[in-house]
Amino acid sequence: MPATGSKSYHPLSLSIRLRADGFSFFVCDLQTSSLIRGEHFRLADSHSLAEQLSQELMRPDYFNRQIDQCFVLLCSLSTRVPLEEFRREEAAELYQFTFANQQDLRQRVAYNILPQLECAELYAIPTEVEEAILQFYPTARFFASRAILMERLLLLEDDQPQNRASLCVCAETDSYSLYSFQDRRLRLANTFPIENTPDALYFILNVWQQLGLDQTRDTLKFLAPQTEEDQRLISALAEYLRNIEVLTPADIFHRVPLAREKQVPLDLMALLLNRI
Repeated sequence: MPATGSKSYHPLSLSIRLRADGFSFFVCDLQTSSLIRGEHFRLADSHSLAEQLSQELMRPDYFNRQIDQCFVLLCSLSTRVPLEEFRREEAAELYQFTFANQQDLRQRVAYNILPQLECAELYAIPTEVEEAILQFYPTARFFASRAILMERLLLLEDDQPQNRASLCVCAETDSYSLYSFQDRRLRLANTFPIENTPDALYFILNVWQQLGLDQTRDTLKFLAPQTEEDQRLISALAEYLRNIEVLTPADIFHRVPLAREKQVPLDLMALLLNRI
């Protein structure tokens, strides 16, 4: 923690984003919401994730007196429960029931309460990973990746014309996540691993049809496309849907320096801009 009265102290935050294939560190300025440093790490064969995290967190770039907040974003399996049906003591059992192959004693089932969406997001934190982070940052706060993003996407619905619905498509590293809201409540949240454009097209159009959306009136919002595969998918969707909006981070986060940083994923922007 900073020394009292230090005029040189300028608070920063460290965000740790955990993925299946590795993790990323982002150091951001809390006052200007700008990126100071970002670095990506792939899992090493010789170390566990917890060991690799500890090794990298020992570096002064990521453990120093200037960093006074630590956020951890987990890109892992999650499920959600309406708040009126949510019971804390039942969270672990419900998560393990939903993901039968995730019954691992080396993980803790956690949850984020999302009051705007009136639901709780359940997810799992590997205990060794949690302990590795907490030994450096005892007050670190943990969040499910898609929970934070959904809260931000809900705000986009305020600009939606009356009597028109929308479906949000968010491009991820190896999948697409779909979100839909109705009357400011979550209607659908689903993620599907995609291997090619035809599969992605079928998945999205099938969800569109299940929701009963109108191809001439309602809107598909494609968020933060990054690859040629994303562009091919947008072109394919345009053959079936009339209203497609392609939104960049700058369209979603107006006049925010962090939105111009291409290496910062959309879910992390949502987390930081909700917490800074």
